[in-house]
Amino acid sequence: MDYITPSEARSMSGLRLALTRGVPGPYSMSARSIFDLRNVPYVAVEQIGASDNPELKAWTGHRNAPVAMYNDESPRAGWLDILHLAQRLGSGPSLLPQDIKSRMLMFGLTNELIGESGLTWQLRLVMLGAGGPERAAQAAQQNPMYADYGYSESARQKALSKAQSILEAFTGHVRQQHTAGSDYLIGDTLTALDVYWAYFSQIVAPLPDAQCPTPKGLRKSYEYCGQALGGVDDLLVTRRDWMFAHHLQLPLTF
Repeated sequence: MDYITPSEARSMSGLRLALTRGVPGPYSMSARSIFDLRNVPYVAVEQIGASDNPELKAWTGHRNAPVAMYNDESPRAGWLDILHLAQRLGSGPSLLPQDIKSRMLMFGLTNELIGESGLTWQLRLVMLGAGGPERAAQAAQQNPMYADYGYSESARQKALSKAQSILEAFTGHVRQQHTAGSDYLIGDTLTALDVYWAYFSQIVAPLPDAQCPTPKGLRKSYEYCGQALGGVDDLLVTRRDWMFAHHLQLPLTF
């Protein structure tokens, strides 16, 4: 993946997409794929994970990734805003269901998986526990990602309970789709939810190194999350693997 710096991107037009460099961050990887599937060209802008990223923040107002900057429009940092931008700019099959009830279901499930207070949000705290309580508290103080809501062992346990509830409900939905004979997570066609699960599943069931060369420390944290949750239903992994075989590319590059 070729990157330019925020200062270089700032003077450009078109779509510039700030992405986490060097790690398979699911927010960045899924944003990339959403634009790719919608045939929207973009320039990749470097963001360094767990860093202050002063140039990026001065330009976009955000230190994290992804951030989509299109011409002179306002920054888009949330998954929903980024998805709507891809829908607007792109071409080809939509990543949103046509049926309104299916669309509402897709948005709701996606938010539970990757939105604020959702599965991924909770697992950020859970994965800190991989090194023990003392190391977790120290890491939380050093990492800007945790500065806004802090860390404690009781908070980690509460986050784990919420994550387990979300994953259980999502698994039930996927089983319903399987029983109905669909290879997809909503209806019988590809939607954004399929894309999001393919990448965010890494946090609980990471792909092997040959397909996703993940830094050892990050892989350990992801594996710890899966273990803390009590494992992941094989059907969820099967659906993820099917997506990569039919719609997405391996190995992952970042």
